[in-house]
Parts: sequence; structure tokens; C-alpha cells
Amino acid sequence: MGKVLIIKNNNSDERIHRYAMESYEQGKKCYYNSVDGTLNEQALMELKKNFEGSGIVLMITYENSDLRKIKDVFIGDEAYINHKNSIEYIMRVYLKKTCHERVIASIIDKIDLDIDADFGYGQYVIMNDMESLFYELRERIIANKQEKTYDISEKEEKLEEKYGLSALAQKDEQSVRIYPSDSVGKDRTEFQRDRERVVNCKAFRRLVDKAQIFGSEKGDYYRTRMTHSLEVNQIAKAIAYALKLNLDLTEAIALGHDLGHTPFGHQGERTLDEILCGKIDVGINATQKMFEKRCFGGFKHNYQSAKILTEIEEKYKEYPGLNVSVQVVEGVLKHTKLKPGKIDLSDFLSKEYLDKICISNEKVQVCSSLEGQVVAIADEIAQRGHDVDDALTSGVMTIDEFKDRLKIDKCRELFDRINKEINDIETSERLIIDKKELKISRIVSVIINYFIQKTIEYSLTLVSEYEELGRISLDNTKVMVRFPDDVERVNGYLEQVVQKKVICNNEVARADYNASMIVQNLFAKYYKNPRLLHSGTVHKIFLETLKHKNREVSNSAIYLSDGSIELVNKEIEEITSKPLNEKLVLEYLKDGDNSCAEKDIVIFEKRRILVRAITDYIAGMTDGYALEEYEKLR
Repeated sequence: MGKVLIIKNNNSDERIHRYAMESYEQGKKCYYNSVDGTLNEQALMELKKNFEGSGIVLMITYENSDLRKIKDVFIGDEAYINHKNSIEYIMRVYLKKTCHERVIASIIDKIDLDIDADFGYGQYVIMNDMESLFYELRERIIANKQEKTYDISEKEEKLEEKYGLSALAQKDEQSVRIYPSDSVGKDRTEFQRDRERVVNCKAFRRLVDKAQIFGSEKGDYYRTRMTHSLEVNQIAKAIAYALKLNLDLTEAIALGHDLGHTPFGHQGERTLDEILCGKIDVGINATQKMFEKRCFGGFKHNYQSAKILTEIEEKYKEYPGLNVSVQVVEGVLKHTKLKPGKIDLSDFLSKEYLDKICISNEKVQVCSSLEGQVVAIADEIAQRGHDVDDALTSGVMTIDEFKDRLKIDKCRELFDRINKEINDIETSERLIIDKKELKISRIVSVIINYFIQKTIEYSLTLVSEYEELGRISLDNTKVMVRFPDDVERVNGYLEQVVQKKVICNNEVARADYNASMIVQNLFAKYYKNPRLLHSGTVHKIFLETLKHKNREVSNSAIYLSDGSIELVNKEIEEITSKPLNEKLVLEYLKDGDNSCAEKDIVIFEKRRILVRAITDYIAGMTDGYALEEYEKLR
């Protein structure tokens, strides 16, 4: 474990403070003479013995020699005792008492020493090996260092796909990553790696306990986000294979498209968004105008899926996220409609991803890659199958009722196909255990196959028209995978019919109400007392504050579950409850001035960090975990 050298500077020698400030401002190495009357020989030998290698230095400067009032604090790294017995360091963080009194008090509290008594008479350097102090100081240093930038490197030799691809398919060498690939093997394609990273992430495993439509019972036909994702993947692969598109990329997008879904189906998603825009009151202190301007952002599962892939999942020590290709991120983001003007992409994706035109151009709802377009329509097809399956299996609509709804001109072909399947079952000489169950299964299969077939036939004609263009670039806006107009009308009609019967029935309404109450209750409890959050989320709040571009926000970061209870409670009270100057906040958001040091702006940014962290935490819960947390906090 790392160690911390604590230097107590009584300000008797102004050079000590000046050297530390020069080190901080210029990023250069400076020295503190540890033998110049500050340590006796025995103490120095003991210090060198215990402080081998390099560590962190914490310099506390007092206003005068009585050592009662702290003036400021420096935090540095690369600290070690050289052959001249001087302490070398580079200062990374500077905190002034006038601006950061509470932060300084929090750090001093973690030292767990009596600054006067434990240093000893005339002693000004001491070593501390408190784990919590070391890790907090290290995180403050990391956050204040200039972030490492990555160039998208040119790829070397690539594996050729084993199947012939259309000229418009995404090729392996077209894969674009924000960070250089960490994989050195040549045994897999770039998009195969993407698919494997999606399948192996925690968010994918959680889909097994996230309901497609939240209900009170889990029968044998119960459908989860996991089963839905697998069904979308199967449909998407069938279409992509027929169009000779990249199957690996198609799978990566299909399997990852719903990673950002909340517990309790779409109702959890709607509730979170309504909390963020102020339609549901959970205690967030903001004016109506601030909510209307979306000061705390918004929520939609496709945006959250992109955030999971690029930020929330932890897989590599060098950078956040899974480092999947830009094509996967865009496909996941655009598998359903965006909400430009209501949801800010920058709340979900970093500047590196937003610099890619295929992602940042919100006016273009369609995915630039055909593989992404395939997944979007496969999701629509799977949903129609789910809707009909749920309606017929649950009994809210009979097979005869459903057939009657299809006896209109635009659905004639689909009706004929379904009617033939049902007649074949009725006239079959095989002894069938449950004819109703078999009929429902065949009806769903007919519907899915109908839409797949129509999509392939029409899309092949569109693709053939554009194949002469050659490769599809990341700024493509042409839709080449879609339903023909008459089939689009059938799709819309089926959706309308089922929504009236399934989504709007009493059981679903009750379940949606209960789901909304659970999410609201959890959000309100976490906001009122952030210490109830998972320790990882509390740590995330601290790190997000440390990494903030506004230096005043960064320097004011306080860990909300460690240190003095009195200090933490004051910090929580200020973040959650202090009224803010509406005009100042709205002007700040409009100007985007990250140098603004106004107290209200610092509090607002910390409040926004807290709100977004709670949103991420609840969105990542499974149905079971959310219910468990709800029961614990009641």
C-alpha cells in the first residue's frame, strides 16, 4: 500500500511555500529540505526506512508559527527522499482555505493524527500509512492531471471475414475505436471482439432479470430483456445474412441494444425521465424553469446503452468502458428514436465519441451502417411478435378476435398465412397435446417470418441501387433497410391493436403504477441521503466531482461516506437543499463557462452529479434488486 509524507509548514520560510506553488503551476519537480532543522538524524533514518520508493506528499501551510489556522494545502506525487535527504515532489493539487475550507477539514480529519501532538516538538515531517487517506489523495491527483489523449491508430493486418460481404457492408478494417485496440491476437475480427465484450459485460447478464413488460406474475411465457435481445439477434442475423452484411457487427449491436433498460420495463424508463424533468417530485431542489430547461438532463434507454458501453462498464485500467467500435455505439444509440432538444447526448457520451459525425448528428435518426439499420428493424419485428404472443397467451385477446382484426384489405396477405396455419393444425392427424398453445406459437412465427421476408425483399432492391457507391461511410444518411410502405402500415396497425388490449389493460396499469412508485421512492431516499447508495456509486460521485472541468467544482470534492459525519452532513445538506439562483444557473448553462467560480454554480454542478449518479444506479438495477432495495428502505 502507498504511503503519505505529511509536511507541516509553519510559514517561517516563505521559500517552502513558493517552491510548492511553482511546482503546482509549472508541473516541475521541487524539493523540501528535510534536514534543515526539521528532522533529527534518528527521525530521518526512521523516515527513510519506512518510506522506500515513491509516494504522495501532503503539505499543510499555516498562517503563522502558532500552527492554529491553516492557510492552504498542496497535494503532490512522485515524492521520495533523495540521496541528499531532501524530499522531491511534483505538486498536483492546490486548495485554499478561503475557497475549500470544508474539503481541507475533510482531508485533515482522515489523517487521524493530532497535528500538534503527533508531530513532536520541532518536527515538521511525518509519514502516514492510512489507506483511506492515501487513496483519496491519489484520486485527487489523478483527477487534476491532464487527461491522457488517444489517437485512433491505423490498424495492421486484419482477418478477412469468412463470408462474402456486400460492398455496402462494414469491413473489418473500417472498425473505428476511440482508444487503440488492446488485443494483439489475429484470431478474431474487430467486430467479433465487440460482440464478445458485450456478451461478457455485467449489464448483459443483468438483462435476465429485467422484464420486457413488468407484471405481477412470472409465468412460463414470461419474457425478459435477455430473451428479447436474443430474439432480436436471431431476426437481425437472418436479415443481415440475406443482405450479405457483417454478421459480427450485427450481433454486437443486437445483443447490446437494450443494455441501458431500467428495471420494470418501459415504465421505469418513463419514471426516471419524468423525475429528471420535474414532472415527478422526489425532492430535487430546482425551479420549474430549471426543470423545463432540462438542467438535470433526461433519460432514454438507448442513450443509457451507449453510456454503458463507453463509460459505466469497467474492463480496462487505461480508459473507461468496453472500447467497442464506434459503429456498435452508434447502432445501439440509434436502434430507436433519439430525442434531440430534450435529452443532451453529452450527458451520456464523451467528447471523443461526440466528435464522430455518425453519433453526434442527432438530426439523422437513421444509423449510418446497414448493420445498425438491420438491428433497428429487427427490434421492431421482435416487438410485434412479443405483443401478439402476450395478448393471446395471457387471454386478453382470443385467437378468433385477433383473426377478426386482420380481416381488412391491408392485412389480407398476413391473414391468409395465419388462417392456413390454423387450418393445418385443425386438420392434422397428429395427436396434439395443446392445440391453442401450438396455434399461438405458429401465429407468432408467421408474423415474424412475414416481416422478415418483406424486409429482405424490399431492402435487396434498395441495396442494389446503392451498391455502386462502394463502401458505406460514417456520415451515411440513406435508409436501405426498411419495410415497404404497405407493410409499414400493417406494422402500425398491429401495434395499435395490441396496445389497446395488452399495454392498456388493468393488470399492466397496476404493475406500471407499482413500478413507478418503487422507482420514485428509491430516488427520493437516495437523494435525501446519498449515503444509502451503494459504496461504488458514492465513490463514483466523488470521482465525477474530482474530474469536473470546473476547477472550483473539482477542488471542492468531498467523499460522502467517509470522514467526519458533521462535515459530510453539511455537504449533503448544501448539495441537496440549498436554493440556487435560477438566473445565474440558466446563464451558466447557456454560456458553458467552466471557469465560473460562483458558489451557486459549484453547488449546482455537484447536485447534477448526484442526480445523474442516482439515475445510473437505479437504471442498472434488475427488477429483483430494485424490489429488494425498496423493501430495505421502506
